[in-house]
Amino acid sequence: MKKDFASEERRCELLFLGLGPCWHLYTPENHPVILTDEADFKVAMTLLAICTLNFPSVRILTFQWMSNHLHITLAGPEEHIAALFRMLKKHLRNYLRSIGHSEGIKEWTFSLRHIEGLKDLRNVISYNNRNGFLVNPNTTPFNYPWGANRFFFNQDARKRFEDCHETIRLKYIRNTFHTHKFDSFTGLPFLDGFIPPPAFCDIVSTEGLFRNARHYFSAVSRNIEGIKTVANEIGENIYYMDDELYSAVTGICREQYNVKQPFMLPANAKFEVARRIYYDYNASPKQIARILRIDQSLLINVFPTI
Repeated sequence: MKKDFASEERRCELLFLGLGPCWHLYTPENHPVILTDEADFKVAMTLLAICTLNFPSVRILTFQWMSNHLHITLAGPEEHIAALFRMLKKHLRNYLRSIGHSEGIKEWTFSLRHIEGLKDLRNVISYNNRNGFLVNPNTTPFNYPWGANRFFFNQDARKRFEDCHETIRLKYIRNTFHTHKFDSFTGLPFLDGFIPPPAFCDIVSTEGLFRNARHYFSAVSRNIEGIKTVANEIGENIYYMDDELYSAVTGICREQYNVKQPFMLPANAKFEVARRIYYDYNASPKQIARILRIDQSLLINVFPTI
């Protein structure tokens, strides 16, 4: 029997309330590169897993590593989250020092924004799970490898994890992190060269914050205003694909100009929309020209600095 919208929303709301305080942890977008190759990313994945499992009061909902910054959506006491980050930074710094490129990590800091409600939490989860694909044109929000995103509503990925028989070895832990403090984590699942997200992230509960897989897909791929809201709140620049910008522009056309498509806008309105998507959505001049069908040379009159 098909569940109705209202009952599904109530279920999601109750799940959200049961999580306790939820947060968006993020590090500076303009930080120097920390992770330089695949080996570094694998170590970062494993280290985040071990540090998280050291703090049972903290529940990671999703996360994503980029080469120079990190996003985590999580629930738990603020002071425990801060302690988790300190542990992560300490041992990541030790690893980077051991391979000769720890420059800049000493100044690596984090910010923590309290999540105000279910809608806010959904926006943050969606924002985090699509962050990597925006900087890597060879990935999507559903297969970027350095986060929990690829396990969401993905039975094949989940089965690979469940069928994994390889475990992390004591020798690997000691050689990588140069400490005996993590010895007790020997035996955790080890898939593709790192501890996989389902071993330490509550992906099932995070999926439950959405009504269904279709709702999640829409939030990640179509909820441009929600994504933009999160970016503005944390002061991060975010860039959109052409189809995402086109969707945003058609919404503006309908709501403000009562036309269905951008090409139907009068000339003056096109330049008004051009200004808006340039400043509010970080659209490039080429994107503006393509979407609004404006000769790129004319945009110099709108944006003299481009």
